[in-house]
Amino acid sequence: MIGGNSRNAGKTTLACGIISKLAATHDTIGLKVTSIRPGEEGLHGTHNEMDLTGFEVMEELKTDSPKDTSKMLRAGAKQVFYLRVSDFYVEKAIVFFLKNFVNNQLIVCESRSLRNIVAPGLFVMMVRNPAVGEPKDIATYLDKADFIFNFAAQHQEIEEFYYNLHFKEDQFSF
Repeated sequence: MIGGNSRNAGKTTLACGIISKLAATHDTIGLKVTSIRPGEEGLHGTHNEMDLTGFEVMEELKTDSPKDTSKMLRAGAKQVFYLRVSDFYVEKAIVFFLKNFVNNQLIVCESRSLRNIVAPGLFVMMVRNPAVGEPKDIATYLDKADFIFNFAAQHQEIEEFYYNLHFKEDQFSF
């Protein structure tokens, strides 16, 4: 699971790097979870309109789009899903997703808010300073992170992270 403090912090780039590494040896799903709050609808790409009283799961089928989900497909994910959800329904939405779309695959997930509900095998935070737009309070997420990277400043460390990342016997190793 990958979270961040801002747009353009390197979350999707990291997700695609992890997918590329893991998809060579494991059945891998990409998942982007966006918690939609009133007033933020325009920040999350062009998708069908959503009633903000629930959630929506969409499978990405196009590899030729500039959307993050298309990038995950190009990186090698077998399937990629976009989960748009209002804050109140995050837990219900992820339970629904896991029950209906996952069957023993690895999931590379881009979401910060989902970390409050799910304890992933690995949680990485991407931090951008200065943040793009309104900075988010991420202190509780940083405390939960296994790794914290500054995308703009730590390219070599991120490349080493990809290179040394392995998934074996149901756990990540480095």
